[in-house]
Amino acid sequence: MERSEAVDRIEVRSGPEQSAAEAFERWEAHVSDAYVPLAVSPKPTDRFVGYIEHARYGDLDLTVAGSSTQFIRRTDRLIAQANDEYLIASIPLSGHARLQQDGRVADVRPGSIVFYDTTRPYQWDLQQEWEQVVVQVPLSRLRDHYGVSDPEVPTATVFSGGTAPGIVAQFFRGVAGLQRTDPAGAALLAEPGVDLLAAAVIAASGRTPHDQSADALNRQRVLAFMRSNCADPDLGVDRIAEGCRMSRRTLYRVFGEFEGGPGTVLRRMRIERACDLLRNAPQLPLSAVAKASGFLTERSFYRSFRLEMGTTPGAFRTLA
Repeated sequence: MERSEAVDRIEVRSGPEQSAAEAFERWEAHVSDAYVPLAVSPKPTDRFVGYIEHARYGDLDLTVAGSSTQFIRRTDRLIAQANDEYLIASIPLSGHARLQQDGRVADVRPGSIVFYDTTRPYQWDLQQEWEQVVVQVPLSRLRDHYGVSDPEVPTATVFSGGTAPGIVAQFFRGVAGLQRTDPAGAALLAEPGVDLLAAAVIAASGRTPHDQSADALNRQRVLAFMRSNCADPDLGVDRIAEGCRMSRRTLYRVFGEFEGGPGTVLRRMRIERACDLLRNAPQLPLSAVAKASGFLTERSFYRSFRLEMGTTPGAFRTLA
């Protein structure tokens, strides 16, 4: 899979040298370029600010966007002007918005996920200053590789955090946050992103995922379990399999796309936790950092840290 290790950011802001109307005109052009051609209308305001952070991971585009209040419309005329066909998932981080498509209206708030299809008209009413993670995948990829047909996609329907799509939303929020600080790590995690989005759509439609999509959902379930328990030094492959109620063989299969399997992923989670402690708790002894990150011994912590980070914990703390 082609990886992106760079995040492109554009920002538009009104001020002494640019009126709110001029800033908004630039914003409409950037939004249409980042997604599909759109008609964007401002709500009455004397200031405007907006930004888009974009990264591409193979067939999947992931952006984080936010701005002042506005209306966004995808009209029949705009659809006729382009051949782009995408499924988009919006995952709100802040603000309240309303999406309309296919005769349905969705009130979208943080903690949820909602899908929409660019081949049919839709409208967003962004009622407050807002911020969203937006995931975009070609519909042809979903049709050809996963058997997802357009009528099955549950557009303008809100799925909460406790549902299968909601769990997938947590994953993409994590990748979006990571691409700001560790683009290479985000690219690694994003590799199964299309599988995962397809699994979310299939689960939302009420169908049973086929093997590839089911593995993507199981992978997220396992990753959530590992993140919650990675500080336990006794956590290993057997305990992970037992905690997720699957066999070792199944566990290794669902991690087939990750070089080194679940053990390597667990080590990286522990190192990520250690890096947070080294940055944010400078008074904590390295032995305590090792224990709090799930390592049995300080020696194994040093060895694993150098393997993943290319430096020692002490040197990393000094630089941080």
